[in-house]
Amino acid sequence: MSTRLLKILLSVLGLLVVAWIVARWASDTGDRTQPVSFGLPTDAEFEIDSVVIAFAGGNIRLVRGDGWTVNGFEAVAETGESLKRALDQARIGQLVSRNPSNHDRLGVTAGGRFVKVYLERDLEMSFIVGNQAQVFDQAYVRRPNEDAVYTLEGSLVDLVNRGVDDWREREILAASRDDIQRVEITHPDETFALVQGAAGWLVEPSGSAAASGAVANLLGQLAGLRALGFAASSVVDTLSWDSATAEVRVLGPGDVLLGELAFLRREGEGVGYYVRRAGSPVVYTVASYTGDQILKRQGDLATDAAP
Repeated sequence: MSTRLLKILLSVLGLLVVAWIVARWASDTGDRTQPVSFGLPTDAEFEIDSVVIAFAGGNIRLVRGDGWTVNGFEAVAETGESLKRALDQARIGQLVSRNPSNHDRLGVTAGGRFVKVYLERDLEMSFIVGNQAQVFDQAYVRRPNEDAVYTLEGSLVDLVNRGVDDWREREILAASRDDIQRVEITHPDETFALVQGAAGWLVEPSGSAAASGAVANLLGQLAGLRALGFAASSVVDTLSWDSATAEVRVLGPGDVLLGELAFLRREGEGVGYYVRRAGSPVVYTVASYTGDQILKRQGDLATDAAP
């Protein structure tokens, strides 16, 4: 066989191999712009009753009641709207594979997030969200008992990958700065009050005028106080609130109680404070700076000037 004929045969063979690869790719991917609704009633109003997200090592249960809860804890107020909007706007980008042998690589097996959504009128839908796709806001997704894997586009990707604490309500004190008229601070060895008078803020019982900068810092941290996070369940039962670092009562016009908080300095596990509202088992965490600005001493706030 001549060298020229051998080159021709090799070229033809190469073209056949390329054609075979393209044909296999086309049969595996199919239509690359599939619409999807995940079983939601299209063009109709719907309400979500609950969402369960199961994954290796745990699960997240979002349940609608008088308000939304996550694993029994109070969830952020916008939970329902966020879920509904994410599901309504979810879209399939492209069909990635129909081959089950690719499921592990794409994360749409036991290592993924199995999402089950329960809707009103006994409707439900489920899907498995896997690894992040090549585009930042996309992930791989498939329906249970189906081999086809698609890319999932939209905010649903972020929502199903959140942890429990990401869903929880972090607001500790709802009062605004204008609501606060009196702050009572109790340390183990000292109790005093910061009171808004006609001529400005006063420190009781001394009656001294309060330093405006310290008052501004205290109220700035206390009003709308939000948590950095939450104490681990294993820690909550070990905390001794009888030896709290300080307690704070916040009152509004007419001495209406706006909030009653206990602060406990965190020891041996980083900086900051644990915070608990009176009558609530939830233990929040706040930064050291936040706690230090709120838990002032009388000497930190009072000036020598008379009101």
